[in-house]
Amino acid sequence: MAASAVESPRPEARRRRSAVTRALPSALCGAAAVAILVWLAWRTGGYFPAEHLLAGGIAFAVAGVLLVLRRPHYLVASEALLALGALAAFAGWIGLSRVWSENPITAMEDFDRALAYVGIFGLGLLAAGSGRLARILLWALFAAIVAVAVGALVSRLHPDLIATSPTGLNPDPYRLSYPLGYWNALGAWAAMGLVLAVALAADRSAWAGLRALAAGAAVPVGAALYLSLSRGAWAALAAGALVLVLFAPRRRPLVTSAAITGGAIALAIVLLAGEPALVDDPALGDGQQAAGDRVTPLLALLALAAAVVQGAVAAARVPRDLAPAWRSLRRLARAAAPWAAGAVVLVAIGAYLVKADAIDRRASAAVVDARDFVDRQWDEFMAAGAGPGSGRERLSSVRGTRSDLYGVALDGFAASPFIGEGAGSFEYRWIRDREVTEKVRDAHSLYLETLSELGLVGLAALALFLATVAAAALRARLRPRALSRAQAAGATAAFAVWAVHAGVDWDWQMPALTGMALVLAATLFPLGRRSRA
Repeated sequence: MAASAVESPRPEARRRRSAVTRALPSALCGAAAVAILVWLAWRTGGYFPAEHLLAGGIAFAVAGVLLVLRRPHYLVASEALLALGALAAFAGWIGLSRVWSENPITAMEDFDRALAYVGIFGLGLLAAGSGRLARILLWALFAAIVAVAVGALVSRLHPDLIATSPTGLNPDPYRLSYPLGYWNALGAWAAMGLVLAVALAADRSAWAGLRALAAGAAVPVGAALYLSLSRGAWAALAAGALVLVLFAPRRRPLVTSAAITGGAIALAIVLLAGEPALVDDPALGDGQQAAGDRVTPLLALLALAAAVVQGAVAAARVPRDLAPAWRSLRRLARAAAPWAAGAVVLVAIGAYLVKADAIDRRASAAVVDARDFVDRQWDEFMAAGAGPGSGRERLSSVRGTRSDLYGVALDGFAASPFIGEGAGSFEYRWIRDREVTEKVRDAHSLYLETLSELGLVGLAALALFLATVAAAALRARLRPRALSRAQAAGATAAFAVWAVHAGVDWDWQMPALTGMALVLAATLFPLGRRSRA
């Protein structure tokens, strides 16, 4: 009896050691992927060839060494392999197009960057493929987004701690861009973090403390988004929010978390907007440093308040003796909802009958004003020219050069619709055909630039990759495995933010941003079959 009592823990200890050993490849790949993305973010987003070449080399080296020395105990799912193959085919077509490109040097740079994406996505698949660490990986990616956003915010509020200067990517230093180097990329980065924060805060399967941390972290991320003054990032955020609502498993906790974080972020934006030295010009008022000193403790209080409220909501439980009454109240509320809605409609009809003339005049004026606003924005968009100033006025206008950029890209597609004009060729076509004298290298749209440079063949490979991610997201929502439904909805919404924003800017040339989207997408794929080896 004594001997068996001593030996009985040994099988359990062996099982624990075996579980740790099996999870080690995924853990190392996940740590490498997150480290690469954070490093790229602080290296001007990885825009320049030296950075993305090194990042891709490290990604392939880590994956290769682990596959040789410690083969994973699982097989990557066929859907994930299809996505990896589509991304690799896209990269291969970029490299092949160097043969007919007018700009073979840039084509080679584009090929190197696309290969880096294949390596980073592969790391993400290996990190999430076993399913054991997918949830931890998602939180690690969220922590990386928050860390970069906080660093960006500190560079604006406390320039004595983090000093920044104009770069080639961002000649205007007062559109917050540090550390990625490009304000629109930082805005998209923060928008991805916001939808992920709301989804994680609303995840009822998570510990209440983690949900509180997610809600509190949303405040500095939202502040960084506002200070980036990125119009496209706000549009992408709206698209991501829509996807989050569609994919969320429960609407009530999502609405609650969105109200908590949204209210705190709205107050943070009001605080920042009241300090023109932080938004428009560092020399206004008593200066940027003094404004940052005033705003910092208030932003910290807002983040703490959001965390406390979300934590209290997450930890709240209806006492057992009150549970029947609570259920009865909910049934009563559901039964009364149609009657209440009908009463509101009747009151509205009555008010209209009493004040019909005044309501009609105001409604007509509102419709005319809205139509004039839309027409004015369309005219500004189509009249390619210099964009609005660097202050908050940027957020109320769509004026810029994108209409000319998109027109030139479509001209390139028309010239060679099947195979395209070759990677890097847009820059030369822009110089020949542009209507505005602005130096750009990219079409500010991944999809239009793909059509112009890589033709329908390149677009088909890219579309296949996006379609596999969409299918994986839908499957993760309907039949969750590694991630909970709420986590899968957050990862899907964050990827949707990138997919939409990539259509209006050159996100593909920012490896930190695109790499983050790729690793988030990797967490959505189903688990592979267990290997017998």
